[in-house]
Amino acid sequence: MNSLWKTILDGLTYQDLAGKRQPRTYTVITGLILLLLFAAGGMAGLNRYLLMSNVQATPVSVAMTTQVTETSETEPSATDPSEGNMSIGCPTDPAEWSFTPTLISENHQVIQPACVYQGLERTIAWALAVREGYSRAEATQQLGFTEMPMRQLESVTIPANARGRMDVPVSFITPNPDFTEWRLNARGEPAVTYALRGCFRTSTITGNRVEVWGGDYPVVCIVVEDAENTYIVYSLNGHTYTSPATPMRSFLLFGYVSDAYWVWLGTQTEPKMEITDPQANASDRLTVATLYDSQPWDAKWLMNFHHLPMHPLPENWQSLTDENEKQFILSALSANQEGAAP
Repeated sequence: MNSLWKTILDGLTYQDLAGKRQPRTYTVITGLILLLLFAAGGMAGLNRYLLMSNVQATPVSVAMTTQVTETSETEPSATDPSEGNMSIGCPTDPAEWSFTPTLISENHQVIQPACVYQGLERTIAWALAVREGYSRAEATQQLGFTEMPMRQLESVTIPANARGRMDVPVSFITPNPDFTEWRLNARGEPAVTYALRGCFRTSTITGNRVEVWGGDYPVVCIVVEDAENTYIVYSLNGHTYTSPATPMRSFLLFGYVSDAYWVWLGTQTEPKMEITDPQANASDRLTVATLYDSQPWDAKWLMNFHHLPMHPLPENWQSLTDENEKQFILSALSANQEGAAP
């Protein structure tokens, strides 16, 4: 045993002229490499721990199941977001928020503290309500807004690759306050779900200079809209029309104004993708939303958190396919807002 130890010791060290043992050069280099590896592993473990701690600390939890479905239960939180206020003590000044890149995007980031998202969720609830038979005016009143939380813009500036920026064209829903619509599956159930895809500041700091490029909105969030409906029912002034629809994924942009108030800035005209695998789509939506310290928002969430069930459908809604009804609705909408479309 002593011989083995001496062999190992002689391989790692040598005796100098004074008879003292000194580490060999390759021993020092190997030790430094091992130290760096341990440090990198420790930092990775710490980052993972902090990320999971943040996810677990989010006020609204996400139910993780072995099979992701659109009908998964969403439990209400202790705070009622329908009041439109963020948690007590939650900062409303974006300068006090921190933004962290994720594994999937450097530009689309996580906002901390996560209570900031409660203001955004109120506007998401408005978008869901108008897809479930509430008129724009009804949804505005039910959720306590003084005006429709939307803006009609031609384009929105977003970050691009290599720290660049680009203007993306956006479309907007009709602002007619009396217009109603339902987006339904074949069973007549609401079939639209939203989920967060990250947020970003609309200003850049270079040295001592701050460049503001986002207009009136210091923070913008990207939200995916998965409209897995196969029917759309339109109704206006006693006229109703039912149209077939193709399930599509779109990307919506929401801008922060102030005091926990967010507005819908429009829907990106591109990309729009047909949904061909709803199960894979739901899994992607839940995974990415969780990564951004959030959760998917659907009809059950709207009912549980804001007490807004889907409005009753018109009788025999599937048979309401008269083209004259369609033309009346389109003409009325065009007269209300040139260029708007349902």
